[in-house]
Amino acid sequence: MSVELPENLKKSANKCPHGFRCAETGKCGDEDLCKVEYSFGANVLQLTSRDQLSCPYRLSFGNVQLCTCPVRQYLHNTAV
Repeated sequence: MSVELPENLKKSANKCPHGFRCAETGKCGDEDLCKVEYSFGANVLQLTSRDQLSCPYRLSFGNVQLCTCPVRQYLHNTAV
C-alpha cells in the first residue's frame, strides 16, 4: 500500500507522531490502522475499537472512539 499524500494534507496533519508512514505501510507506527465503523462527513471517523489509545487525533465521545486525523480520513475515502 503506497498512497501519495497531497502536501496541503500533510500540513493539516502536523501532529502526526509517525511521519505519515501510514500512507506507505498501512500501519500507524507498529499498529494496524484503526478500523472505521462510520464516517461523519469530511472530518470525523467513528472507530470500531473502543480502546482508548494515545493519539493526538483520537477522541473519546461517550462509549465510542473518534478519529479526526485528516490523513486517516483521506486513506479511508480513497479506499472506498
